[in-house]
Amino acid sequence: MRRSDFGFIIKLFLSWRGLLFAFAFLATLIIPNFGNRFPYADRVLITTGLPSWIWGFGNFDGVHYLRLAQNGYTADYTQAFFPLYSLFIRLFNFFPKNQLLDPRFYTDPSYFASGMILSAVFFVAALFFLYKLLVKEYDRKIAKLSLLLLLSFPTAFYFGAVYSESLLLLLAVLTFWFASRDKFLSAGVTAALASATKIQGILLFVFLIAELFEKKKISLNKILGAAMAPLGLVFYTLFLKRTTGDFFYFLASQPAFGATRSSFPFVLLPQVIYRYVKIFLTVSSTSLAFATAALEFSITGALIVILIAAFKKMKFSYWLFSALAVLLPTLTGTLSSMPRYSLLAFMVLPYLAARYKKKIKYIVIVQSALQIILLSFFIRGYWVA
Repeated sequence: MRRSDFGFIIKLFLSWRGLLFAFAFLATLIIPNFGNRFPYADRVLITTGLPSWIWGFGNFDGVHYLRLAQNGYTADYTQAFFPLYSLFIRLFNFFPKNQLLDPRFYTDPSYFASGMILSAVFFVAALFFLYKLLVKEYDRKIAKLSLLLLLSFPTAFYFGAVYSESLLLLLAVLTFWFASRDKFLSAGVTAALASATKIQGILLFVFLIAELFEKKKISLNKILGAAMAPLGLVFYTLFLKRTTGDFFYFLASQPAFGATRSSFPFVLLPQVIYRYVKIFLTVSSTSLAFATAALEFSITGALIVILIAAFKKMKFSYWLFSALAVLLPTLTGTLSSMPRYSLLAFMVLPYLAARYKKKIKYIVIVQSALQIILLSFFIRGYWVA
């Protein structure tokens, strides 16, 4: 990689990170606080002593990751959150602890600082390897445009929050990178780590299987690498069986977090679409619920249209992974969080960059404007994804 390319990535990240903080600060001046209506905000975030435009990046799921980092799976239903991201926060938390806080009730502020730093490190590393991958498979212009599309995506701010999205992105990119260089054992390790980060990480197993079929020569190392991909999920289910008596308690825990999310049986996409049509017909068009549903439906629908158009125009293994990344979360019977889950379909971005080179700036402007709006509401305690 050229030195100028590395400089481009760092400047792009720092500009994006700085703008996130700037707009988060402005949000505290313009948008009323929703009241932090999610568990532990007063025990995990407010106690950091930081202004809300900083600790707001730990809102919602962030508090659970931080509680897990300090106390492990001691709270009911937190098994819905996979362990690796919180484990990294715990392992790399080198900040001094506040000995006056009772860990049974409060989470030490040091974990928040570690989470923010780790998310930044994971994301920069992901951008670096994604750029290298796209330069190898496309060219520098497409690679740069793809990064712009990724950072301007409406929910890209989650990469800078105390969420596992940055780690999952890095592990997915590394899996693609190693597979592109025929290093399937390394790809199997990163895929296994991804499957211990979020349930979507298991899709890298499907990706590696598709890669095997595309290779002219299949070796034992490649087969072993692909077989390693689900191990993170396997070990987590064994842990759940030992501690809760249920291999799939991470699924059984989902309904506890609302959003009409179900665990079993799985709900197919046509039924989910029907549910959203009912929402649009019965909920006031001026309500926050209507706006949230419209966002979820629009982003999911747009990605499905893009995937249909990109079929046979993308490398099949990338297309399959992206399609499953969009479809898998819908099996819970809702499109809730889909604007965030859709971040994993990032390999459609070079397809868009190549097809709409002359219109990229307009796409970036629209996406950035939406990201500012969503970030502002997220920081103020409103659920957006």
